[in-house]
Amino acid sequence: MDPLLIVLTGTAVMVVCLMVLRFHAFLALVIAAFVVCLLTPAHVRQWQSLKTSAVPVNLARSDGRVQATPAKGGSIAPGVVVVFQRGPEGLTWLAESLLMAPSNARGPQSLIGGEGGLTGHAEVWMAPLPAWQQALAKGHAHPMELVADGFGATCGSIGLLILLASIIGECLTASGAADRIVGWILERFGERRAPQAFATSAFILGIPSFFDAVFYLMMPLGRGLAAKTGRDFLLYTLSIVAGATMAHSLVPPTPGPLFAAREFGVPLGTMMLGGTIVGGLSVVAGSIYARWANRRWPLPMIVTREPAGTGAVTSSPTGSGPVRPPSLVLAILPIVLPVLLIGLSEAWAALAPESTSAFRVIRFFGQSRMALLLGTGIAVLLLVRRFQWCWNRIKEVIGAAVASGAVVLMITAAGGAFGAALRQTDVASQLARYSGGTGFGLLTAAFLVTALVRIAQGSATVAMLTASGVVAPVALAMGLPFHPVYLALAVGCGSKPVPWMNDSGFWIIGRMSGMTEAETLRSASVMMSLMGFVGFIIVLLGAWLLPLK
Repeated sequence: MDPLLIVLTGTAVMVVCLMVLRFHAFLALVIAAFVVCLLTPAHVRQWQSLKTSAVPVNLARSDGRVQATPAKGGSIAPGVVVVFQRGPEGLTWLAESLLMAPSNARGPQSLIGGEGGLTGHAEVWMAPLPAWQQALAKGHAHPMELVADGFGATCGSIGLLILLASIIGECLTASGAADRIVGWILERFGERRAPQAFATSAFILGIPSFFDAVFYLMMPLGRGLAAKTGRDFLLYTLSIVAGATMAHSLVPPTPGPLFAAREFGVPLGTMMLGGTIVGGLSVVAGSIYARWANRRWPLPMIVTREPAGTGAVTSSPTGSGPVRPPSLVLAILPIVLPVLLIGLSEAWAALAPESTSAFRVIRFFGQSRMALLLGTGIAVLLLVRRFQWCWNRIKEVIGAAVASGAVVLMITAAGGAFGAALRQTDVASQLARYSGGTGFGLLTAAFLVTALVRIAQGSATVAMLTASGVVAPVALAMGLPFHPVYLALAVGCGSKPVPWMNDSGFWIIGRMSGMTEAETLRSASVMMSLMGFVGFIIVLLGAWLLPLK
């Protein structure tokens, strides 16, 4: 079966499960991954498992025997190897023997074996025996075993990051730290520049938190300011959306960009920096549109509840007296500290010798999971301070954060299983041809594939998981003229066009602001689509002018 047809079938199954049958995203992705694994021929799965360790060989007859020697450019360690032929019908075992180191240091390594069927084959390869055995097992594995392998690999690589980020976000909200950050930014920007303050606050809070959590937190502030000024309610609403949505798709440790960074092999600090730059510039473009839309379609403000206070004194849950929100430094430290530690670790690794004791300390605390664990510890301490050691309330908040993060983790891991299934189809070779074999063609393909999946099924995160699984094998197989961070950012930008009725965020924005479907489409949907296209143009320019190779 054609690899591209398999991928399209799996994607169609996922969309039908989500849109028609109304399955949970986790179940839809698992079913789609199973279908892809079921349709992929065993020999294709074997080859995808072998291709990273196999090398082509040259055959030569000598003294009635055949020598199979790694072709020019190929390298394989001495030991027991398997020589096999790769044909349209699959892989054919030819010989198993010992690959010996040459007696002449400048000569080639060679496999000495009998003639048994080695001659006369056009495309012959060799691979280490363990790799061959693993490939055979992969080819004969049950489809659900393959799904479970991809699911477990994703959980192991990014599971802790997602859960720790979820705890940080929930603790910042419950402890009053998020309100403190927003309040300080509003004070510094002033009423005239409140839209910029809302966008900046939403972007910062969107780094560890999910979009809906940030929107729920900040919309009462936007309503309160609109009630005070009597104007610009749509502008405040769109400013919050602009900041939160770009952080959600471009800056780890939110699941989408975190998964994309993993698939493309991008260091976490590099992804954070690139996502912040592209996201910040895209938010500027979105803010310009928001101002125009606010003038073109002024939105009457609907007050649903009093705005949350910022910087105010709150009563203690234990009744022992008032508790002031944390200082700005403490409030923002759980977000800033992990970013600084991860960035410093990666910069130090590039500039400083590894033998220094300072390097070892920085690398220890700058490891991504360790850095987020430190941020989580500070966030929990803020929660302890807020609830004054009331452990029932503290456990309630952390339990809710873990439950929320676990749902997102399950969806992300299911997306990892779907991506692993897609990689086994060998769709990479076809996409490489369609993209013209160029890195810039692949950038465009990454953006378009993500946008199409987003439009079809609604979720930006699921679109990023799917597109990363499709595009990453192509990127690994071809030499990119730029850093792979640009591909991960292109996927993030592609998840912005076009939010409509199949997107839960679309309904959250509409219901919280009081907008009708038509009003949400012409304001928030158009703005997010515009930011996606602007971000992609910035990515293209960056890959061209600053390839980072």
